[in-house]
Amino acid sequence: MLRSDAPLTRKGKRQARALRDQMSKRPFEIIVVSPLSRTIQTATEIFGQSDVPKCLCHLMCERSMMPSDTGTPSSELISKHPHVSSWSGLCHLPEEYWPKVSGKKAAEKDVAERVEHFKTWLLARPETCMALVGHSAFFRTMTGQPKLGNCEAFWCELRANGDLVPCSPLPEMPASGDESDS
Repeated sequence: MLRSDAPLTRKGKRQARALRDQMSKRPFEIIVVSPLSRTIQTATEIFGQSDVPKCLCHLMCERSMMPSDTGTPSSELISKHPHVSSWSGLCHLPEEYWPKVSGKKAAEKDVAERVEHFKTWLLARPETCMALVGHSAFFRTMTGQPKLGNCEAFWCELRANGDLVPCSPLPEMPASGDESDS
């Protein structure tokens, strides 16, 4: 049965935990997360112990074609996910931040518009290395790539003109105390 703001499944939690070591070694300056429960839980499984700041951004919500794509009202998010109280962006979320349920054509148009707003938002930020935790339809529209798998990492560069270019994975951060000159 589909339900509103579906939580991350056990399989999803295993997939996220499998990325934890790999992602913890990357030089992310911020982790940007869709405010739907399953993405909050994914980000928490992967980056929960990290000191990297986390930010909720409603522009990354999934297209709204299923009940599971309807979120939890922003006034209730802290009671459902207490740890997000320390994340930025919470105070900027509209009460109902998710798109209204619509047909496929309207949903795709909405996602395309939000992707453009999101790119502008990203380019205005001071950070240059970000992890984005969101949804497949949103990322498919943003990247022009086929559907990403659950917890699949896709490495790219967002250029100043708004073009998104695939690139190689980020190198790992040097171990603390490493005196290399590279």
